[in-house]
Amino acid sequence: MKRAATLLTAACLAALALPQPAAAQDLATAIADARTHSPALEAAAADADAAAARLAQARAAAGPTASVEGSVGTGRLDPGGYFGLTAQSVTPSAVQLVGEYPLYAGGRISAAIDQAAAGSRAATLGKDMARQNLTLATVGAYAEVLTARDLVASYGKLVDALGEIVRHTGLRYDVGDATSSEVAQAKARRAEGQAGLVQAQGRLTAALARLERLTGKPVGDLAPLPPRPEVPATLGEAVEAAVAANVLLAQADAGVDGAAAGVRAAKATNRPQLGVFAEGARIRDQFFPDYRADSVTVGLRGRWTFFDSGAGSARVREAQSKLSASEARLRQARDDVTQAVIEAWSGLDSAERALDAARDGDAAAREALRGTRLEVRSGARPPLAELDAEREAITATARLAEAQASVQTAAWRLRLLCGIE
Repeated sequence: MKRAATLLTAACLAALALPQPAAAQDLATAIADARTHSPALEAAAADADAAAARLAQARAAAGPTASVEGSVGTGRLDPGGYFGLTAQSVTPSAVQLVGEYPLYAGGRISAAIDQAAAGSRAATLGKDMARQNLTLATVGAYAEVLTARDLVASYGKLVDALGEIVRHTGLRYDVGDATSSEVAQAKARRAEGQAGLVQAQGRLTAALARLERLTGKPVGDLAPLPPRPEVPATLGEAVEAAVAANVLLAQADAGVDGAAAGVRAAKATNRPQLGVFAEGARIRDQFFPDYRADSVTVGLRGRWTFFDSGAGSARVREAQSKLSASEARLRQARDDVTQAVIEAWSGLDSAERALDAARDGDAAAREALRGTRLEVRSGARPPLAELDAEREAITATARLAEAQASVQTAAWRLRLLCGIE
């Protein structure tokens, strides 16, 4: 009993020591890898951080500021006998501390804050848009790799079968059981299959390169596409969701907010500014030897440009024109997004119908191939009939793989248009 337990333990340890097959990468992992690797997403995040910093700068303008300025030097000062002073070596120095706090800026500060806030929101939405575009690109590349691999495998089998058919046809020709035209037809079919294989291999190479570039990792085994992601139940719900959450629309809306703040900022340029200040200074050896002066001043400081030859009103007109343009772009974006949702919804519906048809076609082609093979084996049909059936089955399989990829991509496109991730 003890010996059996020992052997069982050793067997378990040996099994654990054996290399385990790597798990196939799934679509969710590919999307996560792409988001981690993407330089475009990193750049968009940096732009959003910069916009947030600009907002912090704009808000800081409403608070107090303090600065200090000083100088020190050495030289010789000659008053020329003024007040009986003679030339002497001096060390002139001065230091000044200034603190200011804005009391009224005519709306400049609040308008600048609103402009920066709109810019920050637009930049954050730009990051969201970059992430959504990356997700859609990754889904498409992942689906394309699966489709291309299916095509390569199918055409590889076809080329092998065609090579065998050519060999058998040649043997039959040698014994007088086949004509030269049958041999030529078999070779033509094989060349056609080889051309299809080369095309599928090129497609696979491009798809692998694209997915690897997106994820930053070598592409290994891929899991099959997951079930189609959920989308709004009706076209009306999809349009409503897009109007409420679409990133492009939200960016256009942020542009309108920023332009409206620009109008307020332009109007504020002709208004007065008022603030309090406090200054303290210490001066030595500045005007004559041994000169000393210390001062402290507290007061109000104001500025008002009440005439600027029409520059202020021109700035207001410019800002109002920019606001009108932003509002027009928002309306255009709303129309574009609505149209895009309608097209995406129709595209998804068409892709799902095409997928159903492709499944039926694939099943029918496989059944036809099975029947044709039996007929060829029984001598009821020539071997070339099997080649034609094999080719039709491969075409049906390719249509099925492409239809599955189209459904997945169309569903993701609709989700992202509706602001669903």
